[in-house]
Amino acid sequence: MNLVDRYILRAVATPLLLALGVAVMLLALEKMMRLFDFVLAEQGPINVVWRMLANLTPHYFSVALPLGTFLGVMLAFRKLSLSSELDALSSSGASFFRLLRPIYILIFFLMVFDFLLVSYIQPYARYTYRQIQFDVTSGALGIKIPAGEFIDISDNVTIRLGAINKETREAEDIFLETRARDGGKTVVTARHAAISTTPDISTLLLKLEQGRQVLIDGRGERIQALNFDSFDLEIDLPAIGVFRPRGGDEREATINEIYALLNAPDAQTSPLYNDYRAGFHWRIIHPLTYLVMPILGIAMGVTGRRRASSLKPVIGVGILIVYHEMLDEWGKVVASNGQFSPYISMWGIFIVFLAVSVYLYSGSIEKARTTKVMNRRQEEEPLRLAAAETPAGAGGAS
Repeated sequence: MNLVDRYILRAVATPLLLALGVAVMLLALEKMMRLFDFVLAEQGPINVVWRMLANLTPHYFSVALPLGTFLGVMLAFRKLSLSSELDALSSSGASFFRLLRPIYILIFFLMVFDFLLVSYIQPYARYTYRQIQFDVTSGALGIKIPAGEFIDISDNVTIRLGAINKETREAEDIFLETRARDGGKTVVTARHAAISTTPDISTLLLKLEQGRQVLIDGRGERIQALNFDSFDLEIDLPAIGVFRPRGGDEREATINEIYALLNAPDAQTSPLYNDYRAGFHWRIIHPLTYLVMPILGIAMGVTGRRRASSLKPVIGVGILIVYHEMLDEWGKVVASNGQFSPYISMWGIFIVFLAVSVYLYSGSIEKARTTKVMNRRQEEEPLRLAAAETPAGAGGAS
């Protein structure tokens, strides 16, 4: 790569990385607040939030990377236009196709990364995210006992906690009732308790302080009471459900698994056929979208020095958002439902997006060439006038 290629690549890469970082950060911050609310409501450990965010990062990259690529190309060529560097490069013989060469080298690597992201990394990350979500709601990360409510933690055990200290996680005003098969009951009350579980969440461990234990036989005729200052109690917990295996949703399937199902002998009779078919085409179209980003970026970025348009960048972002919304929220949905073929609902949207970008690109390039010619004529006109006004004999007299 020569000096011009490196300069163009650096001009595109800087805003691309900045836009990508800002977009991913904003998406993560918006989701992080909701994850904190979810985990706190389910009384799960706070560190689970970071694990869930980490598994959402591939999805955020697939959303923000096309936008970052478009903004990188658009802002780079807008800067080159406003600083007259684009005119200088054009005057030196560098055409727009020549200037696109280093950009498409970058686009190639982005396409490979995006294909790996949406075809292999995202399915596993999405499944892991849903598994962590299931573990939080099912109690696999710790038993959930809300304060002030009677909770049946098993068929024969009921517990109530009057209050829970959020810092120490210790409980106050504990009531516990266990029921035996013969009808007998054991009721335990205590002022304070430290609550924990074994690592496999199979046993609830209670360290009770300042309480009373009441034993009642099956007939209710005999009652025994025992006051205590400290009492350790273990209660068996029911087995926690196992999360489902990966699959059943095309977003959790890799492209190899989707291809295998679509080419199975009885593929069209499967209820997953249309969903997997739409997912397969989406995984092909999404990386191909990067090929259009430089065309649309240059179309929205190239502008005149004297009449710079501030509306074109907004229009470009709007076109990109509409394209992705139409592809994801309509084209893929109707293809998943079997209402339209993916070649119509998904590839049709991609072709329209490509055609609009090429049309805007050709119009912007033609306008840039016309503006360049007009500027050159305006610069040459004073020179011709000055030459015409010079006396014919001035040179001989000097």
